[in-house]
Amino acid sequence: MDSTIRFHVAETDLGWVPVTLSDRGLHSIELPFKTREAAMHSIAESGATDPATPVESAKVDAMMGNLVAGQPVNGALPIDWTGITPFRREVLEECARIPTGETKSYGWLAAKVGRPNAARAVGRVMATNPWPLLIPCHRVVGSTGALHGYGGGLPLKERLLKIEGAVYA
Repeated sequence: MDSTIRFHVAETDLGWVPVTLSDRGLHSIELPFKTREAAMHSIAESGATDPATPVESAKVDAMMGNLVAGQPVNGALPIDWTGITPFRREVLEECARIPTGETKSYGWLAAKVGRPNAARAVGRVMATNPWPLLIPCHRVVGSTGALHGYGGGLPLKERLLKIEGAVYA
């Protein structure tokens, strides 16, 4: 693992988003906090010690601005997949392919990665997604189309889907 994890807190329309970076790319993105102080507290708990470079900070700000507006991200920073198991990575990469404004079920995602009986395992991957917003776990819904579980709460999940114009039950 890298000896230094850098951080940046992006101010967005949804709140303050803590982001950590390694030499390999995006280490983590957290869901928005209501205050910068709360976001910085989370950064401190993550162990990140150095601020991101100005170039990294500018890229993060542009990326987060697009993400919270439901817009595509062009030229996003690479993801640091260190420590992610092959199954988790496969699920997260497939989730990242769900188009803006669409939703898919946990079961659909499980079948897509060749494990049709692993909907609960897919749900666990979504619950521990290190890059929410970028890897849009908010687009994954229950088999009936109903909203289920989201680290930032169902109101945030619903808000993100509405921003994208998604239809769900």
